[in-house]
Order: sequence, then structure tokens, then C-alpha cells
Amino acid sequence: MPARARPPVSSRRNRRAVATVAVAAAALAAVPGVASAAIHVENAKSLKATQGVLFDHQRVVAFDEAGACNAGTYTITVAWGDGTTSPGAVVKALQSAPGTCSYEAEGSHAYAQSGNFTVTVTICHQPECVTTPVGGQANVAAAASTTTAPPEPAAAAVPEAAPAPADQPAAAPPAAAPVATPTLRVLGPVTLSRLRHGGLRLRLSAGAVTARTLTVLLADPATGRTLGRARVHADTRGAAAGADTTLRVRFPRKALRHLRHGHRYGLVIPRGAGLPSLATAFRVA
Repeated sequence: MPARARPPVSSRRNRRAVATVAVAAAALAAVPGVASAAIHVENAKSLKATQGVLFDHQRVVAFDEAGACNAGTYTITVAWGDGTTSPGAVVKALQSAPGTCSYEAEGSHAYAQSGNFTVTVTICHQPECVTTPVGGQANVAAAASTTTAPPEPAAAAVPEAAPAPADQPAAAPPAAAPVATPTLRVLGPVTLSRLRHGGLRLRLSAGAVTARTLTVLLADPATGRTLGRARVHADTRGAAAGADTTLRVRFPRKALRHLRHGHRYGLVIPRGAGLPSLATAFRVA
């Protein structure tokens, strides 16, 4: 009987190589946090904001990838459309289907200008990086005016009008005087030494403060991060009489460690206590 011909050596080597690759791919897919397929990213989410007001923990994108959930292996970068970027964070990881994990990411930012901006998000799971196919729209409303209206001159006494004849309608009452918009501004030059030892002095022209304490947020407009917060006593007696209120704010030292000479930083008093959301800024001399 003739001997059966053996396959060429090159054919046997190719079969062994294919088998080795298949085993390696299966082992890689079983390792938590290692993707066996590309990242599938949705369009970036749209949002609304107010000029100069920091928003925290804003959901910006959702994505999924094959493999076990492991949020800590992803790097999120958010481009806010105003020329600045900041790191995001994965805040939700859910096994949505067998072998697939769904994620959501968020970011924080403060827009220095009003208008419409296109927000994009880049997700990296080394060595792969994917950017949202369609950017989200950030609709940023203009901040409330911070111009203090001049005081109204005292109104002269108006003699009582004679009653209108029976065949004529009575005159309409005069319109009420407009209410001045509350404003917030920083008093005097700001230095790191003064911030550490004496705090920051603010002038609040309100006349409608209803709480004894207010919350003041310290923010970095370049990154959108909240660096610190402080609670400050407000003199409601002067505010009730229509007078300006002077606030002295002392931020924690760990927040002041982030400040640098020549840089600009924002201050925000959130809406509440009879006031709208107020914002102002200062530069460290």
C-alpha cells in the first residue's frame, strides 16, 4: 500500500500559528478591563449653562465596549468648544448585555462667554482612542448685568389730581419704580498673602438677602474646576434697609494652594437666599 503523503511543512506551521492566535485572543477577552472589540461611542450630549457659572458633574457622553466592566482603565477628555479642555470621569459602568459593558462620563466647566459651543469627548482605552462622531451643543446664556444702577432722585410731591368728569375715564396710576439688579464685586487688590491671612473682601449690593449665611464657590475658569467653597456671614439688617453688604470670605488653605500669581479666578454665589446666581472674577496680583 502506498504511504499517505504528509502536508508540506509550511502548511503545518500556518495551522499551528492560527490556533495559537485564536487561543491568545480568547485569553485576552477573558481578562477584566481588556477590550476585545472597538469602543462604540454615542454622540456627545447637549447642555445648557450660564456665563461665569460653574456646573459640576454634567453628563457628557455614553459609550460601550465588549469585555468586563472596568471604569478605571478609561481616560476621558472633554473639549468644551471655547478653546479649553478638561479631564472627565467615568461615573457609571453597567453590564448591559452578556460580554458588553455600558459606561457614562461627566465633566465640569464654566464658560467665560455666552453663546453656542460644540462639545466633543475623546475616550481612550490604550492603545485605542475614539472621539464622539457628533458634538453636543452647549447653549450658554449671558450672565445677569453687574452694573449698579444710579440711585433714583427723590420724587417731588405731586398734588392730588382733581376727579375726572363723569364722561372721561380716570387717569392710570403711575408705574412702579424698577428694582435694581443685585451685583457682586471684589474690593481692593488681591494677593496670595492677603488671601491667606485676611481673606477676600466682597461688596454685595442686594437689599434682598434673607439668609444669615451664604455659600461662595472659588472656580478656575480655565479648567472648569471648583477649587474650594466657603460659608460667610451676611448682615441681613443692612440688606433689609437697602444698604450694600460687605462680605469677608476665607477659603481653606488647600484651595489657596491651587492659586498662581497673574492668573484669573471666578467667584460664584449660587441662587438662593433671596438672590439670583451671582458671579464675578479677580486676578491674583
